Amino acid sequence: MFAPMFIWPSISFAQYKLEKVDDFKINSLYPVEIVDYFPQDALYLGYINSTEGTRIALINEKGDFIIQKVLQGDGPNLISSSFNSLAFSKEGGIWIQTPFELVLFDQKFNVKKRTKYLSDSKVHLYGRMEVFSYFYQNQSLSGFSFITNPSGLFPYKPNRDINSIQLIEIYQIEKNKLYKIASVSDRPLHKNFESSLGLAYVPSYVIDNKSNRLYLTSSLDNEITVYDLVSDMVNSRIKIKHGDFEMLNKNLITKNDFPSYGRISLGPKNYKLFLLDGGKIVLDYIREIPYGTYEKKISDDPTYHHFQDPIYHRLILLNSSKQLSGDIALPKNGKLMTSLPGDRLLFQIIDPDVEEDFIRYSIYKVITTIK
Repeated sequence: MFAPMFIWPSISFAQYKLEKVDDFKINSLYPVEIVDYFPQDALYLGYINSTEGTRIALINEKGDFIIQKVLQGDGPNLISSSFNSLAFSKEGGIWIQTPFELVLFDQKFNVKKRTKYLSDSKVHLYGRMEVFSYFYQNQSLSGFSFITNPSGLFPYKPNRDINSIQLIEIYQIEKNKLYKIASVSDRPLHKNFESSLGLAYVPSYVIDNKSNRLYLTSSLDNEITVYDLVSDMVNSRIKIKHGDFEMLNKNLITKNDFPSYGRISLGPKNYKLFLLDGGKIVLDYIREIPYGTYEKKISDDPTYHHFQDPIYHRLILLNSSKQLSGDIALPKNGKLMTSLPGDRLLFQIIDPDVEEDFIRYSIYKVITTIK
């Protein structure tokens, strides 16, 4: 089984496909959102939004729960504020980031360290968690730094000039230092946007801890910019040619170019970035949904949104210097969770027409066919 690939006739890309290599099930009535993987212990890290609260879970490769627990509350091994992001530490512990505090747990969910931190833009995520993004300055364990604003959230405030905004805020614990990089004015399409379009710059990013590089794009963007996190300088710029993102080809983009259904956006956007082996990058972007199609969808399901519909997602494969593939469709009913070693991607598979007492996951490998 594999997802088909679509290639534009005017541009020559290598042909890539997604080939299914494994699958497993997790016994749960609620979706388990997997955000990270720790190869040394072959463990997944995820969370579950349940009636008693958000449970953090460790799961093995067979889909068995190793441990799961609600960690929000008052107590020595609990966190009293909302959770924004989580990830495995370099040694296999579990980082949980709140808007004010960074907490390190061991794999039995005992607190090992708490660190208060500064931030100019305290954001609160409710109902979802992103990957916690951290790195070490010069690969030194004493130079631990992390990004305070989770991927997919814009640090823009209405009373601030959009041109003065920087998209990435970094806190360096050892020096108690807060600094920012990646100015909005440096985005390649900045001059094409009407000045009021602040939400055009919602950042999506991923960190390569091995090379200390930050890969950054924004919701309406035709470039992935690569930053060296030691020097904070731009290392390279990777141009993106989407298969279906016509808005980016305009010389002037205004509010009128954003299709909507009331307050619901129907337009396209860059969604998430993932890293594969050898510095390869996967961009997950969302195509526009036609007004009539959306109207029909919500008549059948009032909760429908095309951002959550795998049919409207496409993947693009790139490396640190250029785009490698055209659009690659996701597996049927597949939601991309995280990347895995060996050029693999983990998908949550949920059929909206079938109710099951378990959650399916499938692992696909990105492979090339004809060059």
